[in-house]
Amino acid sequence: MNSSQAPTIFLTAGEASGDAHAANLIIALSERLPSARFVGVGGPRMAAAGCELLEDIVASASMFLDNLVKVFYYRRVIHRLADAMAKRRAAVLVPTDSPGLNWHMAAAARRLGVPVMYYIAPQVWAWAPWRVKKLRRLTDHVACILPFEPDYFHQRGVEATFVGHPMFDHLPARPPARPSMPSNDAWRILLLPGSRRNEIHRHATAMVSVAELVARRYPRAEFTFAVVDDRSAKWVADAAGASVPLVVGQTDRLLAESHLALATSGTVTLEAAYFGVPMVVFYRLSRATYSTFSWWLMNIRQFSLVNILAGGNMVPELIPWYGRISQLSEAVIDQLSNPCGLANTSRALIELTKPLQAPLGKSASAATADLVIQTMRKNNSEEKPNL
Repeated sequence: MNSSQAPTIFLTAGEASGDAHAANLIIALSERLPSARFVGVGGPRMAAAGCELLEDIVASASMFLDNLVKVFYYRRVIHRLADAMAKRRAAVLVPTDSPGLNWHMAAAARRLGVPVMYYIAPQVWAWAPWRVKKLRRLTDHVACILPFEPDYFHQRGVEATFVGHPMFDHLPARPPARPSMPSNDAWRILLLPGSRRNEIHRHATAMVSVAELVARRYPRAEFTFAVVDDRSAKWVADAAGASVPLVVGQTDRLLAESHLALATSGTVTLEAAYFGVPMVVFYRLSRATYSTFSWWLMNIRQFSLVNILAGGNMVPELIPWYGRISQLSEAVIDQLSNPCGLANTSRALIELTKPLQAPLGKSASAATADLVIQTMRKNNSEEKPNL
C-alpha cells in the first residue's frame, strides 16, 4: 500500500447520483489527505473534484442502449479498473451508490487484496435480502445513509456505520413556517416526475392528466413540474408537452412554497419530507413486471422511503400503480379536502427527517471520509509482519 500520507484512492460510480456523492467524498478526503491521489470510473463531477477518470461511465451509460453492447463495455471497464488498481497499488476502493456494476468492481478489488469501503449501502433489506451475503463477502465496511441500516447489517455480519444522508449536507435551512392553507382553494401542488428518462416517460403524462382532473374540483389550484436539470426538462416536455409550467433547478424553493406534492417514488420524497410537504407517492409498473419481481420484496410492506422510515403509511402511496388516472386524482383530492390532516402530516414529516442528518455535526461526506481512512489504516496495520 502507498504511504498513509499519499495513498491512491479508487472510487467508482455508475450513475449521476453516485457521481455527485463520490465527488463530495473526494473533496472531504482531500481536506484530510492533501497528498492523496484519486482514480476511478464515474462522471464529470468526480473529475471536477480532482479524480483521474479512467472512464466517464456516467456519460457512456446513457449512450449505450443495447444490453449486449453494455456487457462487453462493462467487462472492459472492470478489467481496466482492476489493472489500474494493481499497477498503482490502490489503498482502498470506494464503490458508491447503485450496486449493479459496483459489486463487480468490488469483486475485482477483493481478488487483488484491496480493501473495500462501500458508500451508500445497497438496499438489500428491501430487495432480495439474500444478497447481504454477497455484500458481506465483498466489503470491509459499509457506510449507511439510513439510520436503521447498521443494526440490520450488524446482525448479518456486515461491518456498517451510519454516516447520515448526503442529501441533507446541501439542503438550505427550512423556512421558519410552512405556507398557510389557502382560504380560496388556491393550492400550490408540485409535480416531481423523477430524474431518470424512463421514470419521467412513465409518470409525467399521468401527472398532467391528474392536474387536469384535480383542477375541475379546485379551479384555482396551481401545478408546477420541478426537475433537476435541462436534460430532465426536455424529457418532461417530450412526454407531457407544455400544458403545465416547468421549473429547472429550483426544487428546494418550490417545495418550501408548496402545499402538496405528487411524487414519483425515490429520494426526492425525503427532500419533500425535509420541507414538511405532504405528498402522494406513486410508481408505475405493469402487472407482469410486478408479478415477476414481487417475490424479491420479502422484507417490506411499504415501498416509499418516507413510509419505510415511518414504519407505516404516513403518506398515501400507490405502488405499484397500474395507470388508472382516477385513482391518483382521487388520492390528491382526498388530501386537499383535509387541511388539518395536511398540517399534522407536515409536522410529522419534518420530525421524521431529523435523524437522517449526519451525526456529531458532521456532513455525510466528512463522516464517510473518516471511515475510508480508518479502513485504509486497518488494512495497512494488518499487512505489517509481526516482529
